[in-house]
Amino acid sequence: METTLFTLMVFVCGMLFNAVWGYALGLGFGINTFQTCMINSLTLLAKNVQSVYEIQQLKYMSYEILERDQKYIEFQKKIDEKELKSLKNTLIRDYINSIPSRYNHMVQFHDWDSAMNYLNNILKERANDKDNR
Repeated sequence: METTLFTLMVFVCGMLFNAVWGYALGLGFGINTFQTCMINSLTLLAKNVQSVYEIQQLKYMSYEILERDQKYIEFQKKIDEKELKSLKNTLIRDYINSIPSRYNHMVQFHDWDSAMNYLNNILKERANDKDNR
């Protein structure tokens, strides 16, 4: 009787330990995966915005080659600047809104500039870690 009770108690303790250990391990893997995905997503967004900026520069150069009026080029630049600012704000706002609530505390930015500062800091830390190895 005592052996059966002891075995049952050990079994229940093992199941509890397994549940707690699995939760902790899953949480750790989830946080690590989320951070990696967040950095990769921000990098992708930054590269896409950089591509838009480069395409705009090519557009302005083509206007100069076509000898468009300087006022027209400046007007296009102002319009493109406003559209790009709106695009950046929309991208970050939608990105932050798509993050599950259990990971909201890990988001350390709220707009485009703070997101790029966060990304630059992370990339600098990675570069320093590679240099120290």
